[in-house]
Amino acid sequence: MKHRIAIALIGMCMVLPRGSAPAYAQGADAEEIRLGQVYARRLESQYRLVQDAGVLERVTRIGKIVAAASDRPGLPYTFKVLDLEISNALSLPGGFIYVTRGLLSFVRSDHELAAVLAHEIAHAAHRHQLVMIGRSNEATFWTLLVAVLSRDAAIAAGAQLVSVSLLSGYSRDLERDADLTAIAYLVKTPYTPVGELTLMERLAREEQLSPRVDPGALRDHPTARERVDYIEADLKRRDIPIVRRVTANYLRVTFLTSAVQTERVGEILVNNSFILLLPDPARVGTVVARLEQFFDTDPDPSEVAALRTRDGWDIVGGRMLLMTLTRADAEFMGVPMDDAAREIQARLQWVIQQDLRWRQFNG
Repeated sequence: MKHRIAIALIGMCMVLPRGSAPAYAQGADAEEIRLGQVYARRLESQYRLVQDAGVLERVTRIGKIVAAASDRPGLPYTFKVLDLEISNALSLPGGFIYVTRGLLSFVRSDHELAAVLAHEIAHAAHRHQLVMIGRSNEATFWTLLVAVLSRDAAIAAGAQLVSVSLLSGYSRDLERDADLTAIAYLVKTPYTPVGELTLMERLAREEQLSPRVDPGALRDHPTARERVDYIEADLKRRDIPIVRRVTANYLRVTFLTSAVQTERVGEILVNNSFILLLPDPARVGTVVARLEQFFDTDPDPSEVAALRTRDGWDIVGGRMLLMTLTRADAEFMGVPMDDAAREIQARLQWVIQQDLRWRQFNG
């Protein structure tokens, strides 16, 4: 599929036998950085870079926050965007991190982008690229890098023919290390590591829907489903609440305040669809906070109900009171109280149903 991502060179990192690391993997960072600069120049001579200042600011800002939380914060990390439609990301020795334009369309929030960058930073911080080069050679490293980045079948086939004996010793350990290290980085940032889970769940869905092919030399690369399982297990081990809504960017609540004639009002939108407009923005803000909490449970439309009370109607989500509708509210809305309650219930049920339907087809 067009958006199928290959984080960290499709996991082409390999485990070296003990004691066989190349000299520059054991020496100062300077040689590692020099090697990364060589590859960066070559990469940038082959692919155009996105120059949009807003795009670069977003990627660099998030990348720098995550890099500062890494176990090698002293590397001179740089973050650039390749002008490629395909969704991908990679890192070079020394902390040269690249994402593609297509990736920025694929991720659904800054949290998911931070997860990708954390994964790439982990590969750089743990020198995984040097392990790969030590196992094969620099020429094979470059060939496979281009093949994975471009998804060029001809290049990939040729690269596998050349290096099949080298890649057959590949282990899942390095990819798992990058995935779990990314979680350790993200917990020290404003970004939730649940973004790594929601991103990988989406990839697992696409992997399941894609035609099955012989993985050949990459047969020992972990599947997205495997990665979902151990990422989720690690989040639970760390007691990190698995709330997917913020990272996957669904059921988005917008709270607006304005004036109607001389009266201040609060308005609620969900996914840009109108839900409610009532006086007293502070009270409407309380409804917003309760909706946010309810939506974090990933609700079903049937959980929204309108219940008649002695003084009005309660709008509830599951066991949670979202708001109490009064006679004055109904008068402001210009409809009978029973109709006002059912309108709010119907709007919430509709927006939840539409959101679920959209996610079913788009992941």
